[in-house]
Amino acid sequence: MFKFESVTALNNYVNDYLGNEQRLSGFELTGEISAFTRAYSGHCYIDIKDETSVVSCIMYKRYFDMVDFQPAVGDKVKICGSAGMYVPQGRFQIRITSMSKSGSGDLYARYQELYKSLQKEGLFLQEHKKKIPVLPRRIGVVTSMTGAVIHDIVDTLRRRNPNFHILVYPAAVQGASCAEEVISGLRYLEDNHLCDVIIVARGGGSYEDLFGFNDEEMARTVYDLSTPVISAIGHEVDYTILDAVADLRAPTPTAAAELCMGNLKELSDSVDSAMMALDVGMTNIIDSREHMIRNYADHKALATPLYFAMQQMEIVNGLSDRLDSSVRIILDSDAASVRSVSGRLEELNPLNVLKRGYSFISDSQGIPVESADRVNPGDKVNIFFADGSASASIDDVRRNN
Repeated sequence: MFKFESVTALNNYVNDYLGNEQRLSGFELTGEISAFTRAYSGHCYIDIKDETSVVSCIMYKRYFDMVDFQPAVGDKVKICGSAGMYVPQGRFQIRITSMSKSGSGDLYARYQELYKSLQKEGLFLQEHKKKIPVLPRRIGVVTSMTGAVIHDIVDTLRRRNPNFHILVYPAAVQGASCAEEVISGLRYLEDNHLCDVIIVARGGGSYEDLFGFNDEEMARTVYDLSTPVISAIGHEVDYTILDAVADLRAPTPTAAAELCMGNLKELSDSVDSAMMALDVGMTNIIDSREHMIRNYADHKALATPLYFAMQQMEIVNGLSDRLDSSVRIILDSDAASVRSVSGRLEELNPLNVLKRGYSFISDSQGIPVESADRVNPGDKVNIFFADGSASASIDDVRRNN
């Protein structure tokens, strides 16, 4: 049996063996990008997967600079490279030397198709979201019983408010049975009316690890529940169909617990502040009303009712005097106008003209004789004076030339 001197020696041997293997020293592979990170140095760390497996890859900056597109999670790509070991960590990896796009990845294409379909149906609309209770007494959690997620949630809830009951429904949070078990947990908690709010949570993972939460039946189940659901799947950059349909999306499981349960001390302080503001406001209102009542109580109208009547009488008398004065002014003005018109009419009175020695002549029909052409010798005329009249006969008519 061969004995390796150290772990490093073993890893170096495997790395050399892979490098010397003809089929592994230069090959072509097609798969879907499930993780992509570019380091500050410019090197890229990539996970390539198919339906069942994932392989870690590295692409050094000098090779990545020759790629003619921006790789993204969900892209289906064709790579060329060689297999080897990352010796310090003993991790198998592919060193990529070239990459070209081969279309959209199968998982990503399925995600996009389902997302657009459910979005078109209106499952993601904000108007359908149910309100999360401020202080739920019963909290349901659908998650794995292993790992730190459930402990983080419970610790956060206890720290914020110890007055709650929690019911955990164990479920697979990745793999083929993930969707089925999560759906069973949601329906169990809903049908038995066991909680006021439900948290569905799991920690971070690869794209394919989280893909179980991109399930149509799970989305429709959450949409139909009467109990509000908070999703907390992976990290903040991870986004699943469950996150879109849930009533509230939390970036992490710990954040889900914080969003689910209000901080007891903060709420208590808010209530105290509100009560203090209410007390101050009521005190100000009462003081204002008391001051108003005292002013009314000291008013002379209450002590001597006749005082108020006398005040009103003074006002009435003042208005009456103003009315009389206004009427006198109007009458005097109108009388002056009448006198002026009367004087002008008097000046135009024909009798006044006759009083000055003039007379007025009319024919026998009473028509005024204005010209010598209107009479002939023998015509009978009437002569009017200021103090009477006379009848006469025309003997002769002389006209001015």
